[in-house]
Amino acid sequence: MKKIMVPAAVIGGLFLSAGGHEAFAAGGDALVNKALGFQGKPYEYGAPAFSTASFDCSSFTQFIYKTIAGVTLPRTSAAQAAVGTPVDKGSLQTGDLLFFDTDNNGSINHVGIYIGNGQMISAESTVGVHVTNVFSGGGSENYWSPLFRTARRVALPSGQEAASHAQQTQPAARAQTGDQPGQPSSSQGSVYTVQSGDSLWRIARQNGLSVNDLKSMNNLQSDLIFPGQQLKLAGVSSSDVSEPAVQTSAGNQTSGGTYEVKSGDSLWEIATLNGTTVNQLMRANNLSSIIIYPGQHLVLPR
Repeated sequence: MKKIMVPAAVIGGLFLSAGGHEAFAAGGDALVNKALGFQGKPYEYGAPAFSTASFDCSSFTQFIYKTIAGVTLPRTSAAQAAVGTPVDKGSLQTGDLLFFDTDNNGSINHVGIYIGNGQMISAESTVGVHVTNVFSGGGSENYWSPLFRTARRVALPSGQEAASHAQQTQPAARAQTGDQPGQPSSSQGSVYTVQSGDSLWRIARQNGLSVNDLKSMNNLQSDLIFPGQQLKLAGVSSSDVSEPAVQTSAGNQTSGGTYEVKSGDSLWEIATLNGTTVNQLMRANNLSSIIIYPGQHLVLPR
């Protein structure tokens, strides 16, 4: 396979210095939080730049970087792979760009944003904007990891400029008890009012909780939340009871059975291996988005 040499570059005169690494560490979380709010958005090849109606992989990363950091990336994944500074796989930070050659022809043709824990979020042709496993073992890693070619870190604005972008585009979680955004809530009965673009994953992370804890506290049966909804951030739900389920393997379809989601699974993989479609799987489980989590039980359509 032809080895790809990608030159380092700069965008808008922003160089990645030691201080830039610190700025990126903070800004990377803001990039990820913004990106997660678009899960489930449809894929469209050649989607218009900066449109949120649909995305392809590079229009998605271009939109996120421009909206949060004010950095304008090139329009294509191959061009984006020539910006910023190369990053070792072992040194990835949230917000880094991951590049892939999905055709194995020596050319970059897919880009995603690293979200931590070996996963990325990107606009995929089969499922739209989607979180998938790349490096953490199992599941979709079998597809993505061999196709990975390079990671790049783009210098982000620092100081007041970066803070201004983040505040304008991504409201931080604030508990009504006065807790600071992004910090675990320690007050019994404290609540958070859901904002547009929020996800359970983001709210849980910013408040030192797991998604399962947050769902248990609020008696939620799915990941669906809506703007204006109030979520408890402390306390234990008295109805934290899971219904017994008949577990099947992802590769064996059982009429009327259920499948327990494993780390790295995606709806697309589960649907494909069980002879159904993503839409049928979502309807059978009343899912409003394609986000799933380990331990979740999915009903397999008959």
